[in-house]
Amino acid sequence: MDAPFDTAVLNALLARAQAGDPAARDDLIRRSSRRLELLTRKMLRGYPAVRRWEETGDVFQNAAVRLVRALSAVTPTSTREFFGLAAEQIRRELVDLARLYRGPQGPGRLLVHSPAPSQSGQPGFDPPAPAVDDLDRWTQFHEAVHGLPPDEREIFMLNFYHGWRQTEIAELFGVDERTIRRRWQAAAVRLGERLGGRLPEA
Repeated sequence: MDAPFDTAVLNALLARAQAGDPAARDDLIRRSSRRLELLTRKMLRGYPAVRRWEETGDVFQNAAVRLVRALSAVTPTSTREFFGLAAEQIRRELVDLARLYRGPQGPGRLLVHSPAPSQSGQPGFDPPAPAVDDLDRWTQFHEAVHGLPPDEREIFMLNFYHGWRQTEIAELFGVDERTIRRRWQAAAVRLGERLGGRLPEA
């Protein structure tokens, strides 16, 4: 059973991790696992090819392994940094899986041209796979988010992936809501420019 989530406890664990306690890293992931799995489920919706083949729990497990490795190289100094680092590992796992499934030998490519089940009950694929073009757009979108300037990226990810309201983000950052709104709008404009207006369907 997951340990209860508590920001004060996470801050204490981060302090222990900074002091070199390796057990603190494992406890960090254990205590935040439910919240991170919910984040994985939400991010997975943006990868239709991966969602067709992978369960949330499996994606999260692999992302958690990445997170353990990342925490061995860098220690976040705040819960903001910790969840940002965790979201980045989830994104990397999803991008790698998306590339796998849409590759030349990947089942995602094959399914685009596979016949639907026949009336006689012969095996087929149902429902049809998403269009490859849309898979490309989703992957490009997530990669463009990763390429945003740090302040814009963190705000956009908190809103888009974590579902935080701008008022909550402003409180977390210790700035007024107008500042958050301005940075979010700048991020949205930058994403539109980088993607040439070719945004994926939600």
